[in-house]
Amino acid sequence: MILIVSIFSLLNNTGYKTYDGEKIIKKDTYPYKFVFFGDNRPKLGKEQPEVFINIIKMINEEDPLLVIGGGDFVIEGTPENFEEFLKVATDLKAPLFYVCGNHDDSKYYEEYLGERVYSFTYKNSIFVILDNSKGTLDKKQMEFLKKQLKRSFEHKFVFIHVPPFDPRVGGSYCMIDPEEFMEIIKETNVDYVFCSHIHSYYEEKRGDTVYIISGGAGAPLLRNGFYHYIVVNVSENISFSVARCEDE
Repeated sequence: MILIVSIFSLLNNTGYKTYDGEKIIKKDTYPYKFVFFGDNRPKLGKEQPEVFINIIKMINEEDPLLVIGGGDFVIEGTPENFEEFLKVATDLKAPLFYVCGNHDDSKYYEEYLGERVYSFTYKNSIFVILDNSKGTLDKKQMEFLKKQLKRSFEHKFVFIHVPPFDPRVGGSYCMIDPEEFMEIIKETNVDYVFCSHIHSYYEEKRGDTVYIISGGAGAPLLRNGFYHYIVVNVSENISFSVARCEDE
């Protein structure tokens, strides 16, 4: 199932929309789990990697409430590439929410995948999706982030494509001037920040927030990387696991 923009939304004064996830998902489930994957794009061309097709099958077996894709769904944001991705992603049984990656960034993005910046809620949680596909977050997005994270929700999840820091020694695959973003995350007690962009897996806790970098859903892997996706269980507490997928 692919997410279709719902009429159940509220346009706030930042110009970005917030959605009632329970009306989009149309399920009443608690506790629940969701899946996050990132960087499923092919190395070349439009054909989706076989490993990503296998990951979709594995995700369906998990039976999550929803799935969030962390971006870089295609090698280049052309109509034919988006169409090929959607043809494969349609096999997902759960609603799929999108984060714009640098490879996806094009004038066709909204036509095929919808809004770049938005939030939605479900039960005791809020999910905020931002667009830093060009490596930065502008003031408008920062304001939206602050407003959303000040809302009264027990659990807070933020999703971006380019991570605010690169955990590798000497690594530079990260946001430009991420300090304000990370300060907002710290001040508003965000539980998790999910990122992609680096084709491997890393997790790091800074303050009370866990940062997860997951870029192993099909794109060419970095050294010591492995194909995977993340399963997040949400109840009074949050736990997660890394599900590995072999390249067949």
